[in-house]
Amino acid sequence: MSQLYSQSQSGASGSHVQLQSRLHGLRTSIQSIGDVADDTVRACTAAALDLEELGDSERVAEIDASLRKLIDAQYRLDLERSLVTRLATQLDSLDNVEAEYLSSWEQGMSEYQALDDSGKYGRNEKYRDFRQQLWDLTHEGEPMPSLFGDGGGNEEDEDLVIAGARINYRCPVTTSWLVDPVTSKTCKHSFSREAILDYIRGHGGGCACPVGGCSRRIRPQDLYPDKVLERKVARHLRQLESEETAAQYTVVQ
Repeated sequence: MSQLYSQSQSGASGSHVQLQSRLHGLRTSIQSIGDVADDTVRACTAAALDLEELGDSERVAEIDASLRKLIDAQYRLDLERSLVTRLATQLDSLDNVEAEYLSSWEQGMSEYQALDDSGKYGRNEKYRDFRQQLWDLTHEGEPMPSLFGDGGGNEEDEDLVIAGARINYRCPVTTSWLVDPVTSKTCKHSFSREAILDYIRGHGGGCACPVGGCSRRIRPQDLYPDKVLERKVARHLRQLESEETAAQYTVVQ
């Protein structure tokens, strides 16, 4: 009997180890899908800006609707990742992992579906940034109106504020205007591509973010080309040039 009990416990332990391994693999896969979703949002934003400049409001609205669907899907991914992470640490204390998972999943989805558009999208960082970029294309310097009656957003002259991180149009490494800008996935700070890559190489291939007060580490693989920011920098420089030309003309007059 003792031997049978021991074998039973060993089998249960082995099953838990196997399940934990599978849960870890699932969590990694979900993270990878989330990274792809982030890349898709950036591509959607760049495409929408091109269409907005062409005056194709219908196609922009289609991208807006697709982005909302993507945000819905990403919520499900985040919920899945949260549940998998929690269950992986509670296998020994749960009698029925499947029942716990289904119950928590249904609760999380019910809470999300009960939200209005303001709750789902108006406070979503990616969606607000998407709408802010579109607004700035033709209303730079003006505060963006409320999206869903949730208070709207507001930006200063040279800064784009995203989730507490401030992205300036000047590179923190060179203090010059951003050139071929890249943005860190870990802390959202942006840099001129060659400047930050040289900085990272000079610090052994990985280092703390050079922005003062930021403790996040950055590596080359953490950086992505920020075409939207590149567009904003170019537009800002054109605006400065236009203002300088107008000022010189006024002086001559």
